Amino acid sequence: MSIKKELELGKVLVVILDGNQRKAKWVEAVEHGFTIIETAKGKATKIKFEEGELF
Repeated sequence: MSIKKELELGKVLVVILDGNQRKAKWVEAVEHGFTIIETAKGKATKIKFEEGELF
């Protein structure tokens, strides 16, 4: 398996490699907050984005 994705200036990407399901996925991380990858029974099942704002 190979992944081809160009880097984009000013962005943070999270790469998820799931060997159980033989899948790869990338998502953009939120600017301020959390990017959470949930798993169940050893498999990636959900991606949650919790965003906040700095004062």
